[in-house]
Amino acid sequence: MKREFSYGSIILLEIILGIISLGLFFAFGEKASDSIIYNLITSIITWIGSFLIASGLINNRKGNVGDYFNQIHRLDKKAILVNLILIGITILITAVFGGGAAFLAIKDNPTSFMSMGIVGALLSTLLALFTTYANHIVADPRNKDQSVGEAFKSVFSVGKKLLAKTILTYLKYFALPIIVMIGISAATIMHADSFEAIMGLTFIAMLVFAVYFLVISPIVLARIADNYLDLTGDIENNYEEIENNNDFTISRNV
Repeated sequence: MKREFSYGSIILLEIILGIISLGLFFAFGEKASDSIIYNLITSIITWIGSFLIASGLINNRKGNVGDYFNQIHRLDKKAILVNLILIGITILITAVFGGGAAFLAIKDNPTSFMSMGIVGALLSTLLALFTTYANHIVADPRNKDQSVGEAFKSVFSVGKKLLAKTILTYLKYFALPIIVMIGISAATIMHADSFEAIMGLTFIAMLVFAVYFLVISPIVLARIADNYLDLTGDIENNYEEIENNNDFTISRNV
């Protein structure tokens, strides 16, 4: 079910975070790409932005950009630990299938490097699909009594139940439009009569891709949140009042 949401709040939040990241890039200068500190800070900014949007879309969809930023109060120890575990798994997959182990495999069989790279990419993609709703789960006030272990299990449980919907959502808004755009770009470039024309068309195509992803991203994120709420049910507007009442203990399993 499609639910109303504040498109402007999400796009503005993304723009603000993008400006901050761009400012950091210029601050670090030429060393930005090689700076561990820069990469760490930008990764944290990206993750926090994803959390704010996911939390806002299930708790206060129609709120202004300030309401979305205020979702930071839901970023508790459990949310941080669950995400750190998932990041650790991602790093482990990258290290095993794209790092030292993969390079050692080249000595015996050079073609195995490509095979390991493909396996690593597939595992990373599957992990991303199964953990799509991680931030929704840890930001859901109905899950406040879950332990870190229970929340971690819920991430994969919910991810499994919504896997088909998740894939269809990404195919609808990303994969199919990209295929169409690539086809149009390829056909146009084939009829170009000079290298300059090809470069110009390539630049235009890349610009169109960038604008499309920026414009469509709030809609995709909203549809992903819809998938989660379709499964778990909408969060009532008065839940905050109940949540803050110490006389009540609310728990729920998904």
